[in-house]
Amino acid sequence: MKRQVLVLARALAFVVRRRIDVPSDGAAIHYSRGIRPMFWALLVVNPVDIVLVEVVVKSVPVRISVLVLEILCALAFLALVATLYKYPHSVGKDELRVRYLSVFDCRIPLASIDSVRQASRSLRTRGGVSVPEDGVLAVGISQSTNLSVVLRAPRLVDLGRKGTVEITQLDFWADEPREAVTAIRERLPASV
Repeated sequence: MKRQVLVLARALAFVVRRRIDVPSDGAAIHYSRGIRPMFWALLVVNPVDIVLVEVVVKSVPVRISVLVLEILCALAFLALVATLYKYPHSVGKDELRVRYLSVFDCRIPLASIDSVRQASRSLRTRGGVSVPEDGVLAVGISQSTNLSVVLRAPRLVDLGRKGTVEITQLDFWADEPREAVTAIRERLPASV
């Protein structure tokens, strides 16, 4: 939980400084275009809750407590929205970094990548991080992925509370898959 708060606070700091978390020698691979409108809609609805509490609840101490809680929740949700913009997937000179909001961050050394290609996959889960089949890790948006990275050898990935999985393939979503494949391939070691 403490780590999560720090990641969200860091996203807000990136907003203030007008930066994104991508290596100076790297390229951003954005993945959130399709879900941003939903997040913004949820953020806009938050003030409605505050007004409803003010109208319905008569007790001043309860209203103040709920107001403070609503403001803190709105700030946390704003930070979550910031992660959509400030924490894209990225590829640098040494690694591919695949993320999902502030809850998942996987780094794959470029030397361990065998191939990368566009490949659509439908997922049963609504989005996020899942293991649709043995050896495959999927980081999807709106129940799908559109890039596939095959690894040279199995690799352990920590999924937090879900445990650790061994993967040989990483599928994920990119807003611009063709450009993402090009950016990754340009940085792969010559031996790949």
